[in-house]
Amino acid sequence: MSDIDLQQVLGSRYKTSLEADGYTDQMRQHLALETKAQVARLAIGRSLAMGKLPDGAIDGQGRDIPATSLFSTENVGAWVGLLVAHSLTNGGPVIDSMDGLRLAIRAHWHRGALSLWADWKACEENYDKFIETLVERRSDMPEVVRKKPGAQDNGGDEQEGTAAPEDASATLTKALNELGIKVQVKDAIHGPRITRYRVLLLNLADSAKLERNMPQLGLAMNSALPTVANGDEAKTVFIDLPRPKATWKTVGIERLREWAHSGSRDPSQLMVYAGVSVTGEDIGFDLASAPHLLVGGTTGSGKSVCLHSLLLSLLLRHTPDTLQLALIDPKQVEFQPYAKLPNLYRGEIATEIPVAKEMLTELAVEMDARYGIFNRIGVNNIVEARRKGQAMPYIVVFIEEMADLVMQDKNIEPLIARLAQKARAAGIHLVLATQRPDAKTFSGLIRSNIPSRIALTVQRGSESSIILDETGAENLLGAGDMLMRLSGESPKRAHGVFVRLESVIQAVGALMK
Repeated sequence: MSDIDLQQVLGSRYKTSLEADGYTDQMRQHLALETKAQVARLAIGRSLAMGKLPDGAIDGQGRDIPATSLFSTENVGAWVGLLVAHSLTNGGPVIDSMDGLRLAIRAHWHRGALSLWADWKACEENYDKFIETLVERRSDMPEVVRKKPGAQDNGGDEQEGTAAPEDASATLTKALNELGIKVQVKDAIHGPRITRYRVLLLNLADSAKLERNMPQLGLAMNSALPTVANGDEAKTVFIDLPRPKATWKTVGIERLREWAHSGSRDPSQLMVYAGVSVTGEDIGFDLASAPHLLVGGTTGSGKSVCLHSLLLSLLLRHTPDTLQLALIDPKQVEFQPYAKLPNLYRGEIATEIPVAKEMLTELAVEMDARYGIFNRIGVNNIVEARRKGQAMPYIVVFIEEMADLVMQDKNIEPLIARLAQKARAAGIHLVLATQRPDAKTFSGLIRSNIPSRIALTVQRGSESSIILDETGAENLLGAGDMLMRLSGESPKRAHGVFVRLESVIQAVGALMK
């Protein structure tokens, strides 16, 4: 690369094959882009992610474009570096001259344009599906992390980011300008994983256009899907832009402990800690008011870690006199750290289907018994009963992988539905979790009586709709990134606590001393 001068690169013109040039122009029209260079960049980027280039010459009969429309002075070095690194990594021809660079750009543009055209056809020429394909492909690209000498593999545990977040206000302004949206970035707040930009719209009529163009903005910013919401002043919006994983900051168990020790210990509340907002503020809520919670997310999304956070929240603020935990775990592994807790309902964790059914039946009987006591002493709920001296602890039922229970015993679903319908006033609350949210295992009756939801990353928009009654969770970042929708509220984004299993064991051990 020593013979390649970046000024010479910017002063040249580049072309691709006649076939790819035709696809490029058609894609420009279908995507409503202003120049072929915008499609060419997408095509080259697509090809760079596809591995070694096939052998064979590519004709150069397409119309050429100036380098200044394909690259900028700020990013030309990065593009050349990517092309050279790709060739070295995949055993391609050495790119050490302008002729070699032109051939590499021609070949990548050709291959990428053909691939994008195939994607367009596979999406049945549906614009929204095509953009979703591009965004999902980017989010699926592996992270490449440079480890320090002697660093150990932690088995996939999330770590504190090594890079500081960068203010991308100028790049954001330029990207929006390319989309025909004029803005002024007022300020930026770096949260644990997302930077929130407070943006002034110079033309208020662009607000709807801005919302429609979030997928394109994500592509322009080399980011996962950004989101937009109303700002705190007239004509302002908040644009939340996900950052590279190297800049993420972990929310650890110490943050949970600080929250638990600093807040109210009102025994009539079941305060739980969900994590932090996109800008880093603590998020907690009263499970007693929820009054039940559905937690869903695919494998690796952080669902089990979320459950541990909720459990530890309750244990750090309650004693066995005020709280009992009914734990049902068909997977037989997630709730084992809590097996010796004095708070444990029936003194056991239900891991077998018959035992789980028996426990749910007993809970329904307990619910009815409590209502009998309420009627006898003239009260309507557990709070009033406790004020009259009744020693009656809350019972929170955690079910890990509810889908397994419902699929293996059809008689379990009516028990859960009955508790969801009637158990709130009796002080019995449900936390239902699954990695397979679908209409078969979560009937409308159960969902209608579980108004509070936490959705971690799911694979499809239909799964997000089962959990939240709307899409969005399919675009989350994973590893504890979540959308919360509490009863009567609109969804809000949060980042969960990262709790290692050994930390759970230590925390539970400390509680039993």
